[in-house]
Amino acid sequence: MVAGGFDYLVKAHVADMQHHRRFLSNALLSLPGIRETHTYVVMEEVKETANIPI
Repeated sequence: MVAGGFDYLVKAHVADMQHHRRFLSNALLSLPGIRETHTYVVMEEVKETANIPI
């Protein structure tokens, strides 16, 4: 759950766009209450962890 322009962020690692379409159709859009989705494709991972030393 996140604050901002959308309610939830789902990180899904899929092999290709065909698998992404299948995941979207079969897993997400079949759930009750899902009105819309937004997809952001990661081109390159810059930081692997969420740990930030303070």
